[in-house]
Amino acid sequence: MIHKTAIIDKTAEIGQNVEIGPNVYIGKNCIIHDGVKIGVGAVIEENTEILENTVISPNAHLGGPPQDISYRGEDTKLKIGKNCVIREFTTIHRASTKEDWITEIGDNCYIMASSHIAHDCKFGNNIILTSYSGIAGHVHVGDFAVISGLVAVHQFVRIGKLAMIGGMSRITQDVPPFTLVEGNPAVIHGLNVVGLRRRNILPEVRSELKKLLKVYLDKSLTKEEAINEMKLIANSNEGIEFVSFFESSKRGIIRR
Repeated sequence: MIHKTAIIDKTAEIGQNVEIGPNVYIGKNCIIHDGVKIGVGAVIEENTEILENTVISPNAHLGGPPQDISYRGEDTKLKIGKNCVIREFTTIHRASTKEDWITEIGDNCYIMASSHIAHDCKFGNNIILTSYSGIAGHVHVGDFAVISGLVAVHQFVRIGKLAMIGGMSRITQDVPPFTLVEGNPAVIHGLNVVGLRRRNILPEVRSELKKLLKVYLDKSLTKEEAINEMKLIANSNEGIEFVSFFESSKRGIIRR
């Protein structure tokens, strides 16, 4: 059902069983897949694709140009996955031209009210972003991560899989997967044990991750020494992913 007051550009593609509320604006080259619901006054500005069964709440603003002074109006894109919920007054911007020209949100993400996701961000699946949090440009977030309210994330930071960030934290360096991080400046407080249990991560794997984290937090070791020692411990897929994250960090990793 499309409300009579909605404005839809002639180049936009609208799927089956889509609900578009009053005063919605859908701009050029947007693709709205089957079963999407778009609430009152929402703006889907341009070059935005929204996959099946995602819900866009009233007054959300998606697909606006990047807040990047080098941007010159190029046809960059925003893609939002299946079964997401984007709550009211959220803003998610299209990409700049500095990476692959696309900002991307995975499937089953819950983006709460008045939060912001900037240009060139890459969100995995099943991520929760809580109200009033700001994610700067080029940030990558792994599957099942939870970012609590009023968190500020610096550009180019990576947040690992199943990490949880406490409210009002300032994140300026990479957050390792499976960890619990909080503070200003943020520090690691341990493993995200609750999240690991909810994802049915085996006790022996949790024990291995605990050992790996203890090595990394040992300040008597340099980063290289810590990585070498962790490689001797890591056997599970999760452990190997944990060590690989440290090896590939460019901004540095939060440490207690």
